[in-house]
Amino acid sequence: MNWYFYTIIFLAMVSTSFSKADQEQESRYKTFSESSVRKCSMMNIHKPSFNICLSGQATGTDLERAQNWSARASLTWLRALKVLDEKVTRTVLFTCKDPHLTINLRPGKGTSHATPSYTTIYLTRPYGTWTHELGHALAGLGDTYVGGTAGSCGGQPPSLMCWGAYGPRANPEEWSTLWPDDVQAIQYNYKRVFPGNTVEPVWGTETNLEAPLNLNEPWPTRNEEVYIEDHQVELLRGPASEIDTAEDTESVDL
Repeated sequence: MNWYFYTIIFLAMVSTSFSKADQEQESRYKTFSESSVRKCSMMNIHKPSFNICLSGQATGTDLERAQNWSARASLTWLRALKVLDEKVTRTVLFTCKDPHLTINLRPGKGTSHATPSYTTIYLTRPYGTWTHELGHALAGLGDTYVGGTAGSCGGQPPSLMCWGAYGPRANPEEWSTLWPDDVQAIQYNYKRVFPGNTVEPVWGTETNLEAPLNLNEPWPTRNEEVYIEDHQVELLRGPASEIDTAEDTESVDL
């Protein structure tokens, strides 16, 4: 009788342990503190437009690509929130008047980095670097790789905040570069800073957030243009930067 009783208790404990492990494996995203999230660009996404200021230096060709990639990356993150709440803005405006996000462009190679509402991106970095750095500056998310090596996720679920510009979802023509872990993370932060009722759009449940975003048709029901008003970029002479797609052992996603 006692043997049977303790066996049942043991099995229940093992089952609970596996259940907790499975839940932890589902998501281990890292977020900034709530006070830091409130300094991120996310706090402005209910305004009529999401304002991006481009600064720094770039050739004309690099600037055109930077506008395309920064708009695409911003809308990729905004889409992950708009499926929750119709109040999230539809429009990206490039302007340095009342900017919500500042992207400092740097020619050549270097380590891109970000703080709330601000990021510096080197123009040789692939597209995934843009979504990754906006994961910090816009969404208030932390890196999830370990040991300073991109892609070393430490046994946790893979994510953009681990893989950065590289890995199995690096191609923006096939993927949004977001993983489920990233989507859960930004939606969690959104609910932290915008508690209360949300109004889900009719197309919310039908949108695949892991699919690539079409910059010309970012929303299923009504299209919005990306407006370019001004920037603070010093135009340099020369060709477009050659994108460095080679993976190495350094933390090249940053």
